[in-house]
Amino acid sequence: MARITSTLLLLMLFGCGENIQHDTDLAARRAVEFAELAFVRQNLEKSHLLLADSARSYVPLDKFRETIVKSHPSGYPTRVTAVRSEPVKGEKAVYVLVRGEASSGNFQYSLTLTGTAASDYRVTIFHGGRSS
Repeated sequence: MARITSTLLLLMLFGCGENIQHDTDLAARRAVEFAELAFVRQNLEKSHLLLADSARSYVPLDKFRETIVKSHPSGYPTRVTAVRSEPVKGEKAVYVLVRGEASSGNFQYSLTLTGTAASDYRVTIFHGGRSS
């Protein structure tokens, strides 16, 4: 009987995956905050600080600055909005699509944020720039 009980206890501890709760609205707000600072205001020091600690540890400010500048060769958006956000099933990550607008054209950004509803979200990866 003790063996069955200990086996069931081990199954309960290791057999159940972590239940991750996401708040896609919160993740979208954090993505827009980052995009507003980085792409609209071009405040690269402050936007670099909004990256997740792990991202900042392998992307120094000068490389971050270079990436932002290269992705905007002919200007920056004047405003950004979140278009869609999707949690990554079983992961502490949310993908957010952000659209930027300017009189000279549109921009599209894809951002990956890590975190959960309880821990908040930080940007880890971003791609994009002028789309039209």
